Amino acid sequence: MKVKCPGSDVEITIKECPYCGGEVELFTGESKAKCPECKRTVTREPSSCIEWCPGAEQCFKHVFEAERKDKEDG
Repeated sequence: MKVKCPGSDVEITIKECPYCGGEVELFTGESKAKCPECKRTVTREPSSCIEWCPGAEQCFKHVFEAERKDKEDG
């Protein structure tokens, strides 16, 4: 039985970086890649606005503060 290698059919998807507008190449099987312009991580499908929105830190400030406190408390 021949099994086809999933990496043999490479497809490149170009996605616009939500942070700077740069072009990010996502290859078959990749769910995220670094933007060559701003060096931030871009995901194929953002799971929520917290991942891509510049205002997320302000909107979710209480969540970030709670996580920081948990880490500090160990």
